[in-house]
Amino acid sequence: MPTMLQESEAAELRALQVKAYGRDGGLTDADAARLRALEAIRGAKPTATAASDAAVPETTDGESSDGESPDGSVAEESVDDDSADAADTNAPTGDVHARETTALRPALRRHWKAIAAASAVLLVVGLAAGWALFGRAGGVELTADQQERRAELQADGGYDAGSLRAIGQEEDVLVWHATKEDGEMVCLILDTPQDSATQCQRSEDVQNGNAVGVSVNLDSGEGESEDAEQIWASAVRTTEGELVAIIQRWPSSENDWLSQFPGEERVRAEELLQQGFQEYSISVVGYFRDAPIWYGQRLEGATAEDCLVVDAIAGIACGPLGQAQSSGLSLGGETVDGSGEVEDAWRITLAFTSNQTPYLVIAGDAASVEAVNPGATVRPGETLELGGEYQDPIQVEIPSDDTEG
Repeated sequence: MPTMLQESEAAELRALQVKAYGRDGGLTDADAARLRALEAIRGAKPTATAASDAAVPETTDGESSDGESPDGSVAEESVDDDSADAADTNAPTGDVHARETTALRPALRRHWKAIAAASAVLLVVGLAAGWALFGRAGGVELTADQQERRAELQADGGYDAGSLRAIGQEEDVLVWHATKEDGEMVCLILDTPQDSATQCQRSEDVQNGNAVGVSVNLDSGEGESEDAEQIWASAVRTTEGELVAIIQRWPSSENDWLSQFPGEERVRAEELLQQGFQEYSISVVGYFRDAPIWYGQRLEGATAEDCLVVDAIAGIACGPLGQAQSSGLSLGGETVDGSGEVEDAWRITLAFTSNQTPYLVIAGDAASVEAVNPGATVRPGETLELGGEYQDPIQVEIPSDDTEG
């Protein structure tokens, strides 16, 4: 006599049959094994009524109705010896087994296609400079401490309500994603036990392929520079649209990075870092009165800014992160004589070409201009030599237009 299923088991069996035989159905290995076990317990092949209630799987150009691929190959099921022996004990015979196997093949093939595709993506990511994905579907399960940290970030950062969430974790590193200004800004927060960093960018720039990246540099806490570590993170979307974090970490030394600045410039660079400028963001873009002109990013509270720093006048001009590339940054002043009379007025402007190469524009008399680059007077249409990322010279043509600076 066939064994009667409990009401809960019968409901489970019907649900699994719909997943297996219904349109766009698909089963995991665990679901397939459970379906076989329930049908074995019932001990009878599906009735005509049950068969008619379940829709027959639709075939596509890539799959034939008999479970074969276009090239004629058949996706084989793999079961371990123990499960195979258990199935042989009570498994229904004849066309029931054949029908079940045929119906499950497309589902299992789709399952393994997904695994193969995901493996290929992970392989590519793994080969790209040691990057690794540390996100997971549905986000990161937060501990009580991390939930408190989220509330703290939300209170301090001014993020859009409900937008702040963790998208990746690797050991003690946690990456958060959020938006600000009703979605106009996209922000990435990198949290470590020692330090935290935030970077925000306009949503339209992110949509155009300019990904947000953020990094922190951690020292050993014992003054041993060889134990310093740099951690960098960014965010990407999976093929299903889920945001996950890319986290990269490698040994580094703060001294290695600061070594690009000679003598007093290095001392000044360290001062800028202490004033809130982000590591790896600052660079010398020119000189004024034999003192460097700096460009970099800093955090003012929870707001990230682009800044122009002119050491010769102890001046600084900052604006919202990302806007400097379109509107520029500038500082101006006047030179007066001993009696207080104005001798000349000048203005220093940091602007950017269409491909984001920075250049300086100096407005003022010849004496002030020559102080920027001794021996050279810069006029519209001429070129100015700036220090590159590693202090390599860059020749930039000054645009000829009627705008100030």
